[in-house]
Amino acid sequence: MQATPSPQPMGEKTRPWPAFVAAFCLLLFLPSCYSVRVTSQHAVPEPDPENFVNGFYRQMRVHTLDTVITQKILDSEFTLNLPCPGAGLYSVEYRTTLGGVLLNAVTFGRRKTVRIKYVCSKEENR
Repeated sequence: MQATPSPQPMGEKTRPWPAFVAAFCLLLFLPSCYSVRVTSQHAVPEPDPENFVNGFYRQMRVHTLDTVITQKILDSEFTLNLPCPGAGLYSVEYRTTLGGVLLNAVTFGRRKTVRIKYVCSKEENR
């Protein structure tokens, strides 16, 4: 004769699914990101004939800077000088992830993890 499992008392159900769903959503959304791109209408980007990526940066010389910006609590702004000789900047893209936003929240705005992509403008005589 086989033993049948006894039913669990009412209210003592184990539910691993909410914790699993929360962990899955956290892992799914931590690498998600948002970005802001600012471009110049009257400048010409510095060319890179070896850059064949699809999208906005095709045939442009792209410089990337991954950094953690650290500032004091009372400072309301931060200045970062990007090295573009000659004509200046053509475009700047600022990107952060949900993990970077959470780091910013945990440190009360003192640390920000960002990725900055920028393209310098082409000089007139080149």
